[in-house]
Formats: sequence, C-alpha cells, structure tokens
Amino acid sequence: MAAGTIRNAVNQMLAAGSWENKKKSGNLLKKKDAELTPQERMIQDFKEQLEANRESEKYNQIYTKLMSGQDLTREELDRLKQKDPKAYMEYKADKMEQKAYERRLRNCKTKEEAERLHVNKMNGKLSELKSVVNNPNIPKSEKVKAAKRILGDTRRTVQVYHDFTKSAAFGQLPTEEEVRRAKHLQAEEKEPEISSDNKDQPEYETDDSGEAQELTEDKDTAKVEKKILEEMLELEEKHFGEKKKAVQIDVSL
Repeated sequence: MAAGTIRNAVNQMLAAGSWENKKKSGNLLKKKDAELTPQERMIQDFKEQLEANRESEKYNQIYTKLMSGQDLTREELDRLKQKDPKAYMEYKADKMEQKAYERRLRNCKTKEEAERLHVNKMNGKLSELKSVVNNPNIPKSEKVKAAKRILGDTRRTVQVYHDFTKSAAFGQLPTEEEVRRAKHLQAEEKEPEISSDNKDQPEYETDDSGEAQELTEDKDTAKVEKKILEEMLELEEKHFGEKKKAVQIDVSL
C-alpha cells in the first residue's frame, strides 16, 4: 500500500514537471509531428513562420536604430547581445568612444578648438568607413553591417557636438581672438609707462569682427560636417547600392 502511494506521488511529480516544461517552452497544447493532420501541420508551420517574422522585425528595428545613431533600450541590448554578440560589443565600444569625445569637448579651451576636434573626429569616421569598404578581405555582408555601424556612430557624433554647441559650457568658451586680446592686455599692464603723452593711446585696437568671424567659422564647420556625411552616404550607395535621403544639418546655436 505504501509502495503504491509512493509510486503515485512520483508519477504526479513527473507529470507536474512535464507540465511546467511545456508551459516554459510554449508547447503546452502542441502535439507531436506524428500526431498532426496535414491541416494542423500547415497551421503550425504558419504560426512558426509568423513568430520568426516577428523576431526578425524586432532585430531589423534594432539595426535601424543603430544606423540612425539612436540609443538602444536595455531590452534591445539584451536581444542584440543574444543575436549578434559582435554588433553588441561594437555598440558598447562606440558608446565608450562617444563618452570620451564628450569629455574632450568639455576640456576644450576655445570655441575653435572644439570645432577642430569635431572636424577631426568626422574625418576619422570617414577614413574608418573607407578602410572597411576598400578591404577585399571583408565579406560584403560584414561590410554592410560595419558601414551601418560607422554611419550610426557618426550621426551620434554629430548630435553630441551640436548638443554641446547649444550648452552653457560652449557659450562660455572664449574665441581664440578673445584669448589673444586678453594676453595682449595683460602684457600691456606689465609694461612700464614710457610717457604720459602716450598714456591714453592704446597700442592695441579692438573691433567687433570677432563675433562675425565666430559665426563664419560655425558655418564653415557645418559645411565640412555636411560634406563628410554626404561623402560617407555616397560611399555606401556606391558599394552597397542603398540610396539615402539628402543630409540635413542643424547649424543653429
């Protein structure tokens, strides 16, 4: 009697374990292939294809966000890490590089220094893309993915720079002309007075050309930025046959 009770208990536990496994796997009501009628097998194949399409669409959305320079959510990062570990590691590396670029921008001493840093960064991304598309040892499928990643990272670079130019930190940066003026005035204050007749005659004349020069440099930077982006898009179209929309750059400060 006791043996029968134990056997029943074991069978119930096994049945419960099987039930839990089916729930976790999603196969709660799924029959074995041998038990399916042709119609049921067709329906099952259709459902599986729908699920595969949904998963594929989720990954396509992730890659689209990567190319457009958008940040991924935690869920999207987990999916990318599972599906494409290499793309996941490249995204993390690009984010670290982006943080370093933000720090370098904040450490700039003049507006022109920040502009030069940005242009050099953009040129570096263009060189990186050229090295990928011109490398005969990289399969085309990998080139496409790398090109999309580089374009996405370049767009993030553009956004980081334009966000910085609209910040209070950038607004407080002097121009190089203003730095030269300040140094000249400091030098004048240290020089001994030669004659009282020349006391009211400043040797260094200031003008209002600094602001105009600053605006011109801002526009020149935007032109370089736009040219580099357009060249990158032309490279992608030439090598991968993907037509892109015209590049629009926000140059407002």
